[in-house]
Amino acid sequence: MMHTARTFCRNCSALCAMEIDVENGVPLRARPDASASPYGGYLCPKGISSIEFQQGAESRLFGSLKRGADGELQPISNDAATAEIGDKLAALLAEHGPRAIAVYHGTGAYRSTLGGLLERAWVSAIGTPNFFSSMTIDQSAKWVTMGRMGIVASGRHAFRDADLVLLAGGNPVVTHQGAPFALSESGAPGRAFEHIKKKGGRVIIVDPRRTETARYADLLIQPLPGHDAAVFAAIAHILLRDDTYDQDFVSRHCGQLDALRAATAPFTPEFAAARADIPMEVIETAARWLGEAKRPTVGSGTGPSMAAHSNLADHMIEAVNVLSGGYRRAGDRVRNPGTLKTKVAREMALAPTRTWEQAPKCLSQDVGAIMGEFPTALLPGEISADSPDRIRALIVFGGDPLVAVGDPGRARAGFEKLELLVSLDSRLNETGKLADYVIASSHPLERHDLSISADSLAPEPFVQYAEPVVAKPEGVIDDWEFFWRVSSRMGIPLDLKFWSYGLRYEDVPLALPLSMTNRPDPEAMCRFLCSESRVPFDDLKNAPGGVRPQIEPQFVQPAPAGWQQKLELCPSDVAQDLNDLALERPSRPSMQLICRRVLHALNGAFRDSARTRSRLPVNYAYMASDDMAAFGLTDGDMVELRSEYGMLQALAKEDARLRRGVVSMTHMFGPLIGGDDPIADGGSNVGQLTSLSQRLQPINFMPLFSGIPISVRKLVPMQTPPPHQEHLRV
Repeated sequence: MMHTARTFCRNCSALCAMEIDVENGVPLRARPDASASPYGGYLCPKGISSIEFQQGAESRLFGSLKRGADGELQPISNDAATAEIGDKLAALLAEHGPRAIAVYHGTGAYRSTLGGLLERAWVSAIGTPNFFSSMTIDQSAKWVTMGRMGIVASGRHAFRDADLVLLAGGNPVVTHQGAPFALSESGAPGRAFEHIKKKGGRVIIVDPRRTETARYADLLIQPLPGHDAAVFAAIAHILLRDDTYDQDFVSRHCGQLDALRAATAPFTPEFAAARADIPMEVIETAARWLGEAKRPTVGSGTGPSMAAHSNLADHMIEAVNVLSGGYRRAGDRVRNPGTLKTKVAREMALAPTRTWEQAPKCLSQDVGAIMGEFPTALLPGEISADSPDRIRALIVFGGDPLVAVGDPGRARAGFEKLELLVSLDSRLNETGKLADYVIASSHPLERHDLSISADSLAPEPFVQYAEPVVAKPEGVIDDWEFFWRVSSRMGIPLDLKFWSYGLRYEDVPLALPLSMTNRPDPEAMCRFLCSESRVPFDDLKNAPGGVRPQIEPQFVQPAPAGWQQKLELCPSDVAQDLNDLALERPSRPSMQLICRRVLHALNGAFRDSARTRSRLPVNYAYMASDDMAAFGLTDGDMVELRSEYGMLQALAKEDARLRRGVVSMTHMFGPLIGGDDPIADGGSNVGQLTSLSQRLQPINFMPLFSGIPISVRKLVPMQTPPPHQEHLRV
């Protein structure tokens, strides 16, 4: 019997509403649901591929595994696995204390509301500070900037209100990763840019590649990788030189303007243009447009956060946003104050916190937590540390840190010293292949969920509750239930709370204590999370397509009387970084590797779907047309890419949208350490070109993942074209 179920996609921050045709308990196809979604009818290829994945593609796990005495993974029931894991964790906790235990929160964990909250509850209950996530090997420079500069509580201008958008190193038309950093709407991002253009707004894109998003650009700046800090320091220099910065906003909310003026003095447009190998005129134009804009917004994606001087680059990008007045003011409309948890926006600065200077700190480096998390690049060192407090057990939730962290030899050597490694995932990935236990978690269509992660990020108020579309297979377990079972086995009670970034879990007052003996009801937990919602839970349950509530207009409120906190535009360490950058004599490598996102995959997810593999049998080494000719390459030729730290083999492919001197590859493809046949490997692990010991950023210890100096060498040409050659056109 056929019926249609309504739910929402849980692959990225858009959480697009979708309809699923189901026949006899089997999902057949997915399509967008425009009935209530603020994005209208929209669904990207990843949402469509989720049906294929639910049915068993991409090495989906239908049962949990345990490593036997022979070293092989063998089936185990979830009852036995969670009991054994709970007992091992309890013993480690009793003998070595809470620092012996750590968790890693991967991309797949971000869209599991109940799983993520019970993970936080469990970490808080056992008292370990060892929380790591993919954020600190992605865009943690943004957290460093928040910690060194502070934040403006009113938030950036809404994308639909902006009259100028400047985006550096992001490609939201492909990634669907928009607000609050990459400056777009996550769902139907192309439509959001079209809206900006139709109302007369301007778009500036800064990227070495003419990205898919760049087709909306009025100004495209294509610098050499790793020079964003110099480019944005020059834009700040011009705004200050010409007094075109927002003087009212800066005078009320910022300190250290003179220090910023002095520190950016060397960064003339001529200086930055020479550094970044771009025309000086484009820097002047960008600064002039920012000075003219009434509601500008400036931000970045992954690119600058993975390249050289990433912390400084992000600080200067945010400094330009501040100088331009890129924030809402008292009286401005708040398009989405949140539905599940309404927030009052105030026009006020919150002073920097520098939490990494506080205890508890890492064992391998003198650094504390950033936004409540330790830097993931330090995870192998925290496991290997010569300390009684070293990490001995690691729970990996929805991710593949062994591949994601880079420098696979060093990473694997660290992970092999663990006494207990658990992978909680619906796929068998490289980390899972090393794990002691692999717990098969349910597919999003098989579990209850709530659109918490997009509650205040959607362009309008919107909330959706999802019941399971189909029953989960007998051998899998909901990820939230894994944490509940393990905690119960350890004799540790859990409290469910409505937690969000910026809060300590233990400080959230409203809590739902969970029974240690009776399995919690996921619907009851979702009901509790709606305790303060503008839309009652029963109304949500009766509206499976979601609810777009009609609420009274909300506006940014003034700061409390006497509020005196200010942003620090140029603290001493940032000033020193700018001075060092100005004096730097950078080499000009002939080729550099930059990161690249693709539409059909999200990090390690969906890279093996039929849709992805029909287009990307490997993650190609894309090169500009002139570079291809200079190296004597044609599409499909084998190349060796070698950095100071390692090498890989890949297939070359022309991309006329790249500037010269750049090779562009997608991360998270291929095995941990590849061989000499990228086709057989399914791609190449770009992490082989990175280091976890050299060229790390201060504070967040971010590895260099983009703008890596490399050499390129053509290998013996392939005698036959790779599979799916007819689909390889870009």
